[in-house]
This record gives sequence, C-alpha cells and structure tokens, in this order.
Amino acid sequence: MMMPINTVGGPSAVEVIQQSFNPAIAVLTSPDVDVVCSKNRLTFVELLQPFSRLSVEGQIRDVNQALHSVTHFRLSVRDISWRPASSVLARRLLAEAVTNFPVNENKIAVIGGADPIEINPHTPWYDSWRETLWSCLEMTDHDFARHYLGTLLVVSSSHPNPMEQFQQLNDQLTQLMSSNGTADGPRWFNMLSLRYQVLVHDACDGDASNFRAEELLQTMRNVYGSHGCHLLVINSKPKKGSIIESGLPAPDPWLRFLPRKANKRTIWKKLDVSIEGESIVDGVEAGEMDFPVKVVEGTNPQLLGSLPKIPLMDALQEAMQEININSVLAPSASTSALSSLTRDDNISTQNNIGLSQRSAVEIKDDPLNAVLGTTTARFPLDEADGTGPILASSITSELHGGCLTTEDLDRIQGLVNEFCLKSLLPHMERQMRLLNESASSRKSTHRSLLSATKRWFGSNRPGGVQTPQTVAVSYHPESVQLQLRRLGDLAFLLGHYELAYHSYHSAKKDFEADQAWLHYAGAMEMAALSVFLQNANSRNVPFHYFDKALTTYLQTCKMPYWATRCAVLASECLKATNQYSDAALQLIRLTSEDADLRSAILLEQAALCFLRSAVKPNSSTDAAKPNMVPLIRKYAFHMILAGHRFGKSGQKRHASRAYQLALQVYKGHGWSLAEDHIHYTVGRQCLNRQQIEAACQALAALLKPDSMQTAAQQTAYLNEFIHVHQRKQLLNKHRENETKTSCTLPILPLPVIDSNQIRVLVDTKEPTENMSPPLSEATHVTFNDDEVHHAKWANMEEKLVNSAFGTTHAIFRPTNLIFSHTTNNTVHPQMNCDDLVSFELPLTNPLRIPVQLCDIRLVWNFAGGDGNLTNLLTTIENPLVTTYILPRIVLNPSSSHKIILNVKPKAEGILTIEGLAFDLRPVNVEPSAAVVGLMSSVSGRVMFSLRGPRLNTTQQERHGKVYATDKRLSIQVGPRMPKLQVLFHSLPEFMFSGEIRPVTVELSNLCPNVPISNIIVASNDPLHVAFDLPRIESINIRHDQVALYRWDSSQKSTIMWLKGTENVGLTSLDLMFFSTNPAVKARYRLLRHCSKIFVSSSLNLAAWVQRVPSRDDRTETLAVQLQVRNLRDADDTSLSGIEISQVAFLSNRWLLRPLQSTIPSGVLHPQESLIGVLLAIRGKENIEYCESATLKLPSHGRAVDFKQEPYRAFVREFQRTTPNTTLVVCWTATQASEDGFGTLIIEGQHYFGWNSHDIANSSLPDTNFKLSQQLVTYSMEYSTKVFHDFNKQRLCVIPVILYLHNCSQQEIDVHYSANFNTGKTPRVSQLYMPEAASPLLWIGRVQGNIYVRDAPEAVNLAIAVSRPGAYSLVQGLHIDGRILDENVRVPSPKIEYTLVVYDKEV
Repeated sequence: MMMPINTVGGPSAVEVIQQSFNPAIAVLTSPDVDVVCSKNRLTFVELLQPFSRLSVEGQIRDVNQALHSVTHFRLSVRDISWRPASSVLARRLLAEAVTNFPVNENKIAVIGGADPIEINPHTPWYDSWRETLWSCLEMTDHDFARHYLGTLLVVSSSHPNPMEQFQQLNDQLTQLMSSNGTADGPRWFNMLSLRYQVLVHDACDGDASNFRAEELLQTMRNVYGSHGCHLLVINSKPKKGSIIESGLPAPDPWLRFLPRKANKRTIWKKLDVSIEGESIVDGVEAGEMDFPVKVVEGTNPQLLGSLPKIPLMDALQEAMQEININSVLAPSASTSALSSLTRDDNISTQNNIGLSQRSAVEIKDDPLNAVLGTTTARFPLDEADGTGPILASSITSELHGGCLTTEDLDRIQGLVNEFCLKSLLPHMERQMRLLNESASSRKSTHRSLLSATKRWFGSNRPGGVQTPQTVAVSYHPESVQLQLRRLGDLAFLLGHYELAYHSYHSAKKDFEADQAWLHYAGAMEMAALSVFLQNANSRNVPFHYFDKALTTYLQTCKMPYWATRCAVLASECLKATNQYSDAALQLIRLTSEDADLRSAILLEQAALCFLRSAVKPNSSTDAAKPNMVPLIRKYAFHMILAGHRFGKSGQKRHASRAYQLALQVYKGHGWSLAEDHIHYTVGRQCLNRQQIEAACQALAALLKPDSMQTAAQQTAYLNEFIHVHQRKQLLNKHRENETKTSCTLPILPLPVIDSNQIRVLVDTKEPTENMSPPLSEATHVTFNDDEVHHAKWANMEEKLVNSAFGTTHAIFRPTNLIFSHTTNNTVHPQMNCDDLVSFELPLTNPLRIPVQLCDIRLVWNFAGGDGNLTNLLTTIENPLVTTYILPRIVLNPSSSHKIILNVKPKAEGILTIEGLAFDLRPVNVEPSAAVVGLMSSVSGRVMFSLRGPRLNTTQQERHGKVYATDKRLSIQVGPRMPKLQVLFHSLPEFMFSGEIRPVTVELSNLCPNVPISNIIVASNDPLHVAFDLPRIESINIRHDQVALYRWDSSQKSTIMWLKGTENVGLTSLDLMFFSTNPAVKARYRLLRHCSKIFVSSSLNLAAWVQRVPSRDDRTETLAVQLQVRNLRDADDTSLSGIEISQVAFLSNRWLLRPLQSTIPSGVLHPQESLIGVLLAIRGKENIEYCESATLKLPSHGRAVDFKQEPYRAFVREFQRTTPNTTLVVCWTATQASEDGFGTLIIEGQHYFGWNSHDIANSSLPDTNFKLSQQLVTYSMEYSTKVFHDFNKQRLCVIPVILYLHNCSQQEIDVHYSANFNTGKTPRVSQLYMPEAASPLLWIGRVQGNIYVRDAPEAVNLAIAVSRPGAYSLVQGLHIDGRILDENVRVPSPKIEYTLVVYDKEV
C-alpha cells in the first residue's frame, strides 16, 4: 500500500495538454506604444501576458450548428519579431530552466514494502523544463496550432496621425504574411488571419487627449468595424512614484513572465563564446560553470587552463566510475555526505573571480520574452548557497506596473475578453466552418497521380529506412491534407475534440499514403490526444498512436524535440489512466548519450512512475488492490541513473538530490562494506580535488556505530579522517589570518553521546583538600546520591521556608539540584553566581579500536547583560565563565564511560551548554611524536540534542508525536548568595543502640563578601538528633517530624547530640542547613548532609505493667516489672559490660514509691538479664510534668538531670509521640579505644512509655510491652486466714467484699459473675499446680451489673468451703466492663487472691 504522489499538487494531464496548445497571437506595435508602456517598465506584450486567459466562458457553434462552451481559453501572445531558439541556445535555455529552480525540500512519506521512504512528489523544475521545451519548438507546416491565428496592431493615441500609422502597420503585416512559410519569418494559420486594431491611450496626457482618443475610436469603428478595434486606457495613476499601490496584486504579477536581465555577457566573452551563436556550453547549470562539461569551437584554451579545478560532482562521477555498478545500486552511501558535497561546490564556486554570479545571460530576442502564459516562474539563484530563489527585490529594485491602477488592470483584462469573444472566437468559428466545407467538397475528388503511385509502389510503414526525397514531402498550402490538419487544430484549440479526432484521423491516412512521415507523426499524436481529452479517465485511448508517432519522430524524421514532446504528453495520458509502467517506458525511450539533461529529467520522471506502479505479490489467488506493492527498487535504480546524468549535465544540486532520494531505499539493508567502500572512494576523490569539506563528510560516515570493518581497517579510516581534518584546519587557520575571524570547530562522529542521559548537578560542592579523619565536611549532593529526590528533603525544605519567610505558596516546589531525563525539565534550573555546576556525560566508543580524548571541555553560550558569549571559537579563559578542562581520557573498544565536567558562571544570565569540545587522537601515537610535529589529532566537537518526554494530554498530542521541551542544559544564573561550609568533629560511623554522643559542628561562610543571615538547621529525626541551639517550635508540635534550630550568624560552632536508634543496622543522619542573603529577597541556599551510621545492639527493655489495689487507702497502684537484657554476643569484646546507672520514672499521672521499688545492681555481661520491680501510685490529675522520682543505684556514674540538654530534648521528643508516662533506664559501659590503649566510657539511655488507660497484662518473654485497653479492675477485702471446726459444722462461710475500680475517664457498666468452681481435683502425679484446686462456693448476689464512676463500688459476697485448705478466690469469678455508648465489653485481667482455711483442731 502506498501514498499517492500527487497529494502535494501539480497540474493534471488535461491541464498539461491544454496548456501546451494555445492560440498564438502576434503583436505589431508602433514605437510610441513602447514609450507609453515603458512607464511601467514593460512592453505591450509583457503588459498583456498576466491577463492572457479568458476570464469568462465563451461559446461557439460547430460545423453542425451545435453550441459548444469554450473554457480554459488562453492566448499565447508574442511579439511579431519573436523567433524560435536555435538548437544550441535551446539546450542552454533548457538547462537554465532546471537550474533556476531550487531543490524542493517538501517531502511526503511513501509507504512501500517494510520501510517508508520520502520523495519529492512535485518537481517544478520538470514543469519549467517542459514549458521551456514547448517555447523552443520551431514553427513547422505539420503543426498549425503554433501558427498565428491573428495579429494585434497597436498604435498610441499620442501619435500625430494614428489612422495613418494603422495603415502602415497593416501594410507591414501584409508584407510579412506574403512571405509566410519561410524558414526565418513568422507563420500564420492562413492568409485570412485576423487583424485587430488597438489604440493605447495614456491617461496622464490630460482631458483634451481623452476627447481625442474617443474621436479616434469612433473613426476606427467606422473604418474597421465595432468588433475590429478597441481603446485601451492605461497609466491612470498620477506620477508620484514607481511603487505599486496596495490595490494591485502582490507580488509583482509580471515577474514570472519576464526574461532574466542579469548580465553575464562578460563571462561568455572570457570564454570567447558567442551568445547567440552555436558555440556554447551544453547543459551547464547557470552560475555553476567552474569548468565546462562540453566546449566546442571558439573556446579559448588558455582561459580554460586558468579556470579552477572541476567541481565536486565531477569528482563524484569519477569516483563512481571506479566502482562497480552493482555496488552503486547496493544500499550504500549516506545522504548527509552527498548534501555536504553540494555545499562544498557552492563554496568553491564563490571563490572563482568573475564566475560567482548566478544569473542568466541577457539575450536579444530571447524566446522567453514571449513565453507561454503558463510558463512557470524562473528566478535566479541565491548567490549565497545556490539552493533557493532570491526575492524579486534582488532582481530589480523597482516593481512593474507602477503607473497602473486596479481600473487599468480591469481594462487590460477587458481588452483580452473583448478580443476573444467578439473577434477571435467568431473568426475561428468561421474558419472552422470554411475548412470543413472545403475539405468535404475536395476530399472525394482530390487524389493525385503521385499519391496513387506512392500507395502502390512506396512503403507505407513509418520507421523504416526512408530516402530524403521520400521524407521531405511538400504539400500546397491549400491542399486537402493540410486543410484537414488545419481543421483539426482549430477544433482542438476550441475544445471540440471529437471533430478534431475525425480530422486528424482522416488526415493521417493521407499522410501515411503519401509517406509524409512528419505530418503523419503529428496527426497520430494529435489524434491520440483528442481521444484522451474526450474522456480523460478512459483506458480506450489509442496509445499505439503515440508509439508510432514517437518511432517516426525518432527514427524517420530525426526530430528529437518533437519526439520528446510526444513522449512527455503520452506519459501524462498514461499516468492519468494509471498505466505508470507504460508511462515510464515511454520516457525511458527518449534517453540517449548525447542529451544528458533530457535523459536525467525523463529518468527522474520514469522513477516516479515506477514508484506509482504496483504489482501483485507472488500468490496464486487474486490479490486486491491494497495488497499491491510499489516498484521501489526500480524507482531507486532509475533515480540513481538520473542522478548520474544530472551530474554529467552540470546539475549538481539535482544530482545530489537524486542520490539522496535513491539511497534511502538501499541503505540499511546489510550492504555495510559496500557503503564504506563508496564513502572512502568519494572522500579520497574529493580530497584530491581539494574539496575538503565534502571529503570530511564522506569519511565521517566510515566511523559509524554499526561498522563491520576490522580493527585494522577502522584504524586506517580513523587516521585518514584525522589527516583530512588536519588539512581542513590548516585552511581554516589561513582563512582566519586573512579575514581576522575565527572558524568554528567541526562536528565529529566520535564519541557517541546519548544526550537524554546527561545529568546536571547545580550548586556543586567545591573540591577541598583531604581532611584528617576526626574532621569531616557536610556531604551536600553528588551524582552518586541515590536519595537526592527523596520526599524527606522536600519536607525539610518546606519547613525551613515556612519558618524563614512565614508562609509558603499553595503549591510548594522543592529545590531540585540534579536534573536528568526522569525529572521535570520544562523550567530552567536555578543556580547562583560563583557556584559550580557539574555535568555527567555518558561517552560511548562504538569502534573496535581505542580512541583518546584530550583537553575535554564543555561548549557553552552565555547570554547576559553584555550580550551573548561563547567559547566555541576560542579557548581563551573568559572572565564571565570559568571552564574546567579534563586533560585526558581513553575510551576502550566498544565501551562506555562517564565523565564529569564543570563550569562556573561569574555573572547573572542564561548559561546554555551546547556540546562537548575535545581533541581526538589515536591511542597508538607516541607522546614524543608531538615534538617533531607528527601528532595525529583533530580538534572537534559533539553537539547535544535534548528532547523531553512525549506528550499525551490532548487529542492532537496523542495523534501526533509531540514532545515536551527539555531545558536542563539551559541554566538560569542568579545573584550571589552566601555559601556555607559545615565541618563535623569526630562524626561517628559506629554507635550503640541508645548511646548518646556529642559532635562539634563548625560553620563558616566561604563567601565573606556576601552577607549571610537567617541560618536555620533542620533535622528529620529529633528522637535521635538534638542541637545545642534554640529550637523553633512548630504549630503542630505533636505530629511534627522535623526539628528546626536557629543558628546565630555570629556563632562559629555548636554541639550536636546523637542518640543511637533502637533499630540496629545502617541508619541515615540527614541534616539541612538554610541561609539567606539579606540583600536578595525570596532567595535562599540549602546545604544538605547525609551520612550513614551503623548502630549495634546494646540493651533490650521488657516490662509488665499492671494496676494493683492498695490494701491501705484503696488508692490505685501501678506495678511495673522491668527486665533489662544485654544483647551483646557472648564472644563480643567491644564492650566489657553494661551497668545500669540510673532509673527514672517520668509522668504527670503517677508518683513513684522509691522505697517499695527495687532494682538489682551489678554489671550486665553479654546475654545476661536483670529484673526489677517498680511501684507507683496515682497522683493528682494533670500535675506538672517533672521527674517524679529517680531511683539512684549504688554504682559509679553521675546522676542524669533530665531538665538539662540533651536529655530533656530527647525525653520531650519521645513523649510527643509516646504516652505520658516514661520509664528511663540510663546505663554506662566501657569500650576499648580504637588505638588499643585505654578505654572509653560511653553513656546511653533507653525509654519505655505508656498511657494510663492502655495498661494491660503482658508476658515478659514475648515482647517488650503489650498494651490493650483496660476499663475495670477489682480488689477484695476478706480474712486471709480462717480457723474453723469442721466437726461441728460441715460448711465454713467466709464474708468477702468485692471492690470494682473504674480505669477509664468515663462512666462504665460493669458485669460480674461468681459461679461454682468447675475445676477437678488434681491427680496425685501432678507436680505443678497453677492455682489452688480445693472447691469453693460463692454465696450471695453472685451475678449483676453495676455502674461505676470515679469511686470504687463494693459488692458483698461470701464463700463457703467444706474442708480446710488453700483456696483461690478467682475461681469462677468473671468481671468485664463497657463504656455506656459502646457495645464492646472488655474483660478485666485476673488478679490472684488466696485464702487459707485451717481446721480448729489443728
């Protein structure tokens, strides 16, 4: 499946044919008419040409009196002195018609096969060449369509006697018509040619002249009739200048019809070539005549010897001649090299003195002066590069028609319309009727004896070997054969194609019988065109007529121009009926060795026809049209042939274009070695021709990433590439010395850089000297930082900005310091003056040999207050930007390497990094070679090209390929800011869990000239990091995880306290330092620090917290059973032992009873445990938080004051997120010093906390502390020892008072039940009895609900036992509670109460 070629535009086949045949009108003017028209810088013929098309529809009656409409009627207006060009001049005009059109860069994709290709679907140079070919055809008797049908006799009203002047013009015309048919003079359709008188009046002559012009018009009507004359009034605009008013068409409507006036006569005189003679360069492109391809007699050999060497395309031709044609057709050379070859030509051509202009030669009686109205515009080439048309203002400084108004233009169009409708069309209608009557009456009786003899004895097959006498058959002008030909031409021009076909068909039989092969070929050609125009979409066109006509033109008549016209028109008809293969074959028939330009043009069109052709795939089934595949390889093959012929004809730009279009079919199909051979050969040839730039482009293609060459061959290619670039650098240095300007560095193919993988680090830390181990510097941000975009940094920055500036925007955007392809790069990165910015570049060497890069530096462009500055042209240090150079790096074969380069801007502006500059050298070059000048290196650059992610938001973005902008390499440089340097003394890398260690922090400003203020330190782990600085309290104190500290700028150092985390392993210390410049608003600088600390285990706390009743005052009592375990391994010798130095109970709800609490003393060795009991009673509500009691142990160690820092800060931060009761265990340990001499005393703390309403029972071995919600607890009042005589009374009843306590702050509903003990008597073999097993019986109100508030509620019960023993009162007792608004009942934990009953006899 493929895309149509004509989707871009271009004339259709019907338009091409209709534009090729227009009624010819001669113009005979008096000298005073040229004076009137010269005010507009035009002649009378040029004045009419833009308006030569009939703007309204005309009507005629055919020979049968049927009415026919006449549309698309255009006149071919020529001066009567016009003569067709000679064959040599015609070749030059055809070459200029192709040259003066630029290469069309608008391409469309054509899908053919697996790979899409791009083509130029519309070729305007082909249209220009075709129209120029029509204008160069001579007038012959076999084609009356080019003969004059009428003559315009033009006289000015300013003439003293206009009527007499008209008579003189008529006499002159009669004399010219009397010699009709001669070789040199003009030819008329017949002697009854139409004459039309035009009186031109200059409106600037005044009112009196206007009255005289009207009188003359009336006199002309009386003499010539009302339909034989016309008054044309022009120049109505006052003489205020020569600029066309805004009402006229723009651009200049006459420009496309005017001849090119640039003077190149001096060039032809230098070559000693006659401009109008037969000695001329054949087919050489205008402005590209560095060396003529063909020179005939009259050429000055000495001048040729002084010309520069042949241009690049000749070198390309010589190089291609050395290559086998099979390798040429292989998928080979790169299009970029060929493009650069053409650009080199332009540079070379511009250096030729006297030959650098690119305009056509001014020729007297140039046939293009009266070119057909449909001739395509021709513009001289831009002298800068020769690739495009220049503006009309560069051709002439003033426009045409400066004295005309829109009314004047309407009058000119009215003249053409009135002439066509009232004179020309009626005249053609009468002529057609007369010719039809004459041909009908004379055809049946007119048979000459000579014609009959030829029919019987002569050959009637065209294309055979004919004698000159047989070919040159002459007819009388009034013969019936020519009358039929005239009738057919008239009908064809009027669009009456049916009558035209019958006339041509009748005439061609007579011509064939008379062996008038030229007339016969013309009749066959026109008959086929007539059938086609009757129904352009029909396939019933007699295309064999075209074949016979073409064969006759070529082989019998030897008239290649007429054969070319026949082939071109036949191909248009074949293409219109989708017979593209046949159309291509018709065009290929006209290729020959002696016409390079014609062959190139037709081969290119044939290639496009093959692209439109389609064949069915190899399948036995009938393939539908969507399965048709285009002939892409045939297209490429003929496009290469066209490029070769374009090069031979001097059309170098078109040759390069043809190769580029064809090579996209062949490249990338595995012909790598063939491509390398072509590139290397072309590069060597260009080097020999001193075309250095083209040689560099061709040899650069050899160093491609997918090269299949061996390492030795790649080394040779690299050396050759460097050698060519060295010669180019010598030329550039010579040019720099002459022009006093610097040349840019060339772009090199090595190394390969993936621009999207470039990373940018702004605000890079300045490199400092290596510090001793006790001293370390804040790390800030590096390329190896994996957590640079972690959310913790954004949270800390937001807190800092909110604290410093009072508030933040609705959408806070944190500062980004590293930019890569994964970040949002739609805005410019921000940095400050005198800051270092780093770039991480991934370099890849795709070759099989190592390469060496030296003096590697970044190429930048700085836009500041002093304008734009760049280091591309110079390596001198710039005062605004400091560039750091990497001395040397070696890239191994087929490997990648990352390098980091730095720059430092010193002023405000935009710093844009554009590429990488370096010196490329082979690795095997000895350093000593530089001494003798043999160092093989080339200075060059690799430019960066970034593209953001593909957008997929809108429908347009989803349907197309739209990418976001990536501005990571365009950095906004702001004002200077203070630069902090933070040093840490003895920052640990190893700590124990719970260990508290001080670290001294020093702060200094590396920019002393910049004031600093508002220094704030942030930490995201206040549980384990504290500063000896005033803390900035946050509004949301309880849930704030970031601690802020204000640092006075006059303070040089402070203490940072670190506490080992409870979780062992690698932990992160994250700090952020904030500072501002008081002179700059809303800008700040951040300094990050991130270091890793390994935390090792030390102690583990486990506790069992339970509410217990008090037997004395019934106050709520809390019992805490504490277990402390040393987690160090038994074979660990880093700590000699851990000793509990202090235990503190901190709460605002409970008061510790030190006398009733016990903690064993001693040193805990590895894997040893310590168990202690603490008792506390409930205090008053909301008492002031303080250290309620501290249990001092009789061991060494100082007492800890929890009102002092950092202990107060750690405890306070612990209680922000943990309940209001905290148990603190302080410990000390002895550690061996790092040097092995002496010991160190380390201190630590562990915390344990809970809420009063979350106290629950917990098992010590399982977890540190298990909490669940507790609503109710109980206590009992009874006699613990009872003596009873069971012999007197079998049951012993003991009263028990059950007290229910509310553990919550709300009223609760308590349910209790006391049932029989369901336990069984234990067996004798049971060694362990968890509770007393003697049965008992609860007596009284053993079940009920009680509402309990703050005060305990009492329930009177009793128990009955039948024998002495120990009894557990919790047997059968179940108590639970619920809050009144809730349905969930929470059971009370069981509290053991025992009773011993003795027998009285005992």
